[in-house]
Amino acid sequence: MRRYYIKVGDKTTSGARVTDGMDCMTHHGTMLSFLGAKVYCPACESEGYIVGTGPRWPDDLMGKRAALDNDIGMCKCQPTPRLIASQDDLFQTFEAHELAEMGFAPTGVLLPKPPLGTFDERVRIVDADGKPISGVPYHIKDRSGRTYKGLTDASGYCPRVFTENRQDLLVSVGIKALEQWKS
Repeated sequence: MRRYYIKVGDKTTSGARVTDGMDCMTHHGTMLSFLGAKVYCPACESEGYIVGTGPRWPDDLMGKRAALDNDIGMCKCQPTPRLIASQDDLFQTFEAHELAEMGFAPTGVLLPKPPLGTFDERVRIVDADGKPISGVPYHIKDRSGRTYKGLTDASGYCPRVFTENRQDLLVSVGIKALEQWKS
């Protein structure tokens, strides 16, 4: 599997453009972009930023993590738009066994995890009409301080949270979840 680096000017599936890059990291003269970089979406007329998703190597580009194709261009659009690389010669590559060690299938899809406790909860994010929302950032914290974060699946679900006893969970969604990711 290959994941291609994102550059300034690359687009998302909604037509948003990456506007933020690193001056000192370029590909054929165009700045490479990074997680947290800005995107502007003309479809929803909002400024957003890049959120990483899927497998990636722990690279460090001048203290920042590179943005890769299929990462999220977090704007107000639903479903959440994915980044599309404009080039095909600068990439990270993954073998099937490496993806498995990272918890991903050979296609880059996150593998389900086995149960970790006696009690479980599964949160589903839906819109005002009760329809599931995919690709929404979530942040879940249990009483012990364990956190779970990522993007909802195609059916709007977060992963199951397992605990040894009954307890309340603190759940944040969307922008509030992303704020929790940074803390």
